Amino acid sequence: MKVSTSRRLGALAAAATLGLTGCGAIQPGTAVRVDDETISIARVDQVAGDFCTAIEPQLDGQAQTLPNSFLRGGIAGTLALRSAAEQVAAEYGVEADSEQYRTAVADLQRQTASLPEDVRDSVVEVQGATAYIEAVQAAVGEQELDGEGAYEDFVNAGAEVLTGWIEEHDVEFDPSLNTALEDGNITTVDGAVSFAVSDQAKAGLAAEPNPAEARLLPDTHRCGR
Repeated sequence: MKVSTSRRLGALAAAATLGLTGCGAIQPGTAVRVDDETISIARVDQVAGDFCTAIEPQLDGQAQTLPNSFLRGGIAGTLALRSAAEQVAAEYGVEADSEQYRTAVADLQRQTASLPEDVRDSVVEVQGATAYIEAVQAAVGEQELDGEGAYEDFVNAGAEVLTGWIEEHDVEFDPSLNTALEDGNITTVDGAVSFAVSDQAKAGLAAEPNPAEARLLPDTHRCGR
């Protein structure tokens, strides 16, 4: 089975039309730790802000609104999966060099050509994550199977390696992100130390948030009007 970025990332892509926790305490300012690599809260916020900038016109046109907490959690999960794939690729000495990945990146670059460079880079990083992970799986799987099999066989074999790697290494998210990796998928969890009481607060924890409830959030807590 392929490692997937789950419905959460899928929902981000659709809106744009475009368990695993470690035993060590995560450091302040860190969004997620993937083995020895860390992704900062600042990095997640920057990518989430760029992604919102890119999709907000389309969200407004579709009368859609997303809580920023949904974006931040999904993007943190996506960056974590990508980091895991990068580390597996380094261990196997392979690169994400499949035709499918190159085509996906080229398509995303064309679609985002009008955006500022930093925003475009963030969108390509997030939207291209699924293709990147699959390309790494294919390269790793080809090694595992000694080149015997079809592309799909390589992807499946590489997915097993990546899933196993994640299970064997610490992947820990800041609790405020309400995010975890389970069986290679990004999932929503309630990791906060406080309880969401209001409907607006609960909207930020939903796996598939209600746009009507999200519109009730303050401007600084949502993407889209």
